[in-house]
Amino acid sequence: MSPRVTAPARTLPDSIGLDEFMARVAADPLPLADRYRLVAAARILVEELYVHLPLKRARYATDPVQRLRLLERRVPALGELQFHAELAAVFRDLRDLHTVYQLPAPYRGKVAVLGFLVERYQDADGTPHYLVSRIDDSLRHADFDAGVALELWNGVPVERAVERSTAAQVGCSPDARLARGLESLTLRPLRTAPPPDERWVLLTYRTPEGRLRETRVPWRVRAAERYRGREQDPVPTLGAHLGIDVGNEATRRAKRALFAPGSARTSAARAPRDVLAYSGARARPYGYLRIFSFNVASARRFAEQVAAIAAKAPDQGLIVDVRGNPGGNILAAEAALRVLSADAVAPVRFSLPTTRAALALVRAAPAFRRWTDSIRDAVETGEPYSQAFPLSDPEALTDGLPHYAGPKVLIVDALTYSAADVFAAGFADNGARAGTDAATDGGPVPVLGTAATTGAGGANVWTYELLSVWLPELLPALPRGAGFRVALRRATRAGASAGVPLEDFGVAAAALHRLTRRDVLGRNQDLLASAVPLLQRIRSGDDALPASVTATAGCGPVGA
Repeated sequence: MSPRVTAPARTLPDSIGLDEFMARVAADPLPLADRYRLVAAARILVEELYVHLPLKRARYATDPVQRLRLLERRVPALGELQFHAELAAVFRDLRDLHTVYQLPAPYRGKVAVLGFLVERYQDADGTPHYLVSRIDDSLRHADFDAGVALELWNGVPVERAVERSTAAQVGCSPDARLARGLESLTLRPLRTAPPPDERWVLLTYRTPEGRLRETRVPWRVRAAERYRGREQDPVPTLGAHLGIDVGNEATRRAKRALFAPGSARTSAARAPRDVLAYSGARARPYGYLRIFSFNVASARRFAEQVAAIAAKAPDQGLIVDVRGNPGGNILAAEAALRVLSADAVAPVRFSLPTTRAALALVRAAPAFRRWTDSIRDAVETGEPYSQAFPLSDPEALTDGLPHYAGPKVLIVDALTYSAADVFAAGFADNGARAGTDAATDGGPVPVLGTAATTGAGGANVWTYELLSVWLPELLPALPRGAGFRVALRRATRAGASAGVPLEDFGVAAAALHRLTRRDVLGRNQDLLASAVPLLQRIRSGDDALPASVTATAGCGPVGA
């Protein structure tokens, strides 16, 4: 006999039901003329300004320009949600989290949530398990709490439900899609995708004591971010040096608001805890620095905060963890890299597409002047990309700041993206490791991954709003706060991997650690234990890594 179905006695705070939200949407649909404006703007961005178009056409056999032409013909026949879903799908199939359609009001600034998180770990034999790892207090009932193991999701075996969710995600590797598939089971930013079809989920779960239970949890809608009582987007709309997965930044902030509401507190002497966190060496001979995001306004201020933390780190070593970091300010990422490196670093370089719109942009915007000649000359050379130049000067950004000279290990995962990809590539390519004596100086920082590669986001992303400042005749205003983000300048690596693109390849982990139950429900104890031998090898001057954990660069094939 099946267990009795229960439901939470309370509703999630600061939220409304999905039915109520959808009623608001239905009451004020987007006019037909505005839909045509959105499709026309999308075509211009993709055809004239999207730097990865040749790569995506070749790698994934997709033609977004033709899909937009066809969508334009079908606009009158589509319902409200169908239109948004079709337009979002054109961008989703590019497998590029930088290049997205952003839905207008009332979706803007909202996130659909269930109020708990699902995480995955594997046994030693590779058997996967899916646990509720975090949960809002309002949902605790009938033994439904952090630590329960999910068995069925809406009557479907949970592993199959995860596969379905994973198949719908953007990402160039199986690990990246799996990480986002797990996240989207319970948390979906409505700015970048339409809301869930179902109004609730039916969960069959097993308690740690082995009891089988069922519960029904409703979807709720809440603000992705609030500031002084007002809803806002979690990422700045204007900024020429952004490299960020805006959807993952929205989910990161939503998770912080739900499960760590006090984490944003800060003081003049301390970095905000939603961006940086440090734990010292009370019971261990190394420091642990977690960088949650590079989404900061001032690269110099961020570098000062990292330098203040690094000054406290022991000489024996520092573990730097950028798992789940969606990126942000590229200048801040490269400044932080320089602070954590004993020697000068070569920054990542960026190039633009060689199109008419790109030429108009570089002629209009003074900061782009260095790219002008190579784009103009592409008419004769046939080059698809301009000459590549760095965006930042790490030495100038960190002038006068101390640098950490001890050994380091970098931890990444499949959600390490964009500016965080740039940060990881800098460590891997620049020989950024420095030991405590001359014998160990100059080698690469070991990259320890919970997935084989980082998320593989390799571009400087610009908003439609910022592009329209320089190209007002080409890009008119969009309706109701709708928007687009587009990969405008592609990133290529420096140092030992000079010229290799970051997009779709990312940074390979030299050593691999699969998360355990203790990692998921605790404080990453087994993950950190895996990092310690790598630090010890650096101190001893031994660059060898265990053969069993060597990873392969690049993303899997299209069907992987």
